[in-house]
Amino acid sequence: MTDQSTPDRRLAFTAALGAYTFWGLLPLYLKQVSFASPWEVLAQRVLWSVPAAILAVAFFGGFPATLKALRTKGVLPALMLSAVLIAANWTIFVWAVANARVIEGSLAYFITPLLGVAIGVAFFEERLQGLQAAALGVGAIGVIVQGVALGYIPWVSLALAATWSAYGVVRKQAPVPAAGGLLVETLLLAPAAGVLMVILLGQGPLAFQQSSAHAAMLVALGPFTAVPLILFAIAARRLSFIALSLLQYIGPSLQLLTGLAFGEPFTPLRGLSFSLIWVGLALFTWASARARKTA
Repeated sequence: MTDQSTPDRRLAFTAALGAYTFWGLLPLYLKQVSFASPWEVLAQRVLWSVPAAILAVAFFGGFPATLKALRTKGVLPALMLSAVLIAANWTIFVWAVANARVIEGSLAYFITPLLGVAIGVAFFEERLQGLQAAALGVGAIGVIVQGVALGYIPWVSLALAATWSAYGVVRKQAPVPAAGGLLVETLLLAPAAGVLMVILLGQGPLAFQQSSAHAAMLVALGPFTAVPLILFAIAARRLSFIALSLLQYIGPSLQLLTGLAFGEPFTPLRGLSFSLIWVGLALFTWASARARKTA
C-alpha cells in the first residue's frame, strides 16, 4: 500500500467493509424477494444491473476507457465469455438460495482463493511455496469432508467456485475497468434476460406486476450488484493485497450465518469441513503475507 493519509485509509477500509457486507448479505436479500421465481429474480437482476452499471461507469468517468478497451483485439470475445460465466454463477447462486443451500454457497467463496491458487499452478505455471501447497492440501481435504457430511459431492460449492474463478481469470485477460466490464456483460446478457421475461410473462403475471413494493425490491437488485463493485474499486486502489485478502472472508462468513439463521443443517462433520478450510485459508494468507514482505 502506498503512503496515504489516515482519512484515505479509513475511506478504503470502510469501502471494503461495505462491499463485502453487501455481498455477504445478498442471500438474505434474495430470501426477501422469494415472492418471485428464481428465474424472474435472475432476469430482473440482469436487466436492472444495466442502468446501475451505467451509473457506476459514469461515477468513475470510465466511458472513454471502456470504449478504448473494446477496440482492443480479443477484448469483446473475452467479455462475451465472462458474461456467460457470470450468468452461470448468478443462476447457481440464486437457485442455491431458493433451495436452502446458502451454507453450500458460502463454502464456495471460502474455497475460491484456494481454487485460484490451483488454477495458477495448473494453467499459468505459477509456483507454490511449502506453506501454500500445504494450505491447498488442507482445503482440498475440507472439501472432501464436506462431501462426506452432505452425502454427495458439494456440486453447488464447486460450481460456484469454478465459475467465479474462471470469471476472474477471463476478466484478468481483458483490460477493462470493473464497472465498464460489468456494463458490457449485462448488455450482452440483457437480450437473453428479456426473452426469459417474455417466456415467464406467458406463463402468468410476474411478481414485478403484483405491487409497487415488489417492483421496487426487484429493481434494487441492480444497485445491489453495482454498489459493492463501486465500493470494492475504491478499496482496491488504496488497500494492500493482504488487507483485502483478510477482509474478503467477511462475505462468505455472513452468508454462512445467514444459512444458519434460516435453519439449514450444520452438523459436526460440516463444522470440521469448514474448520479445515479456514485453517487452509489462514496458512495461505500468512504464507502470502510473508512472501510479499520478503519481496
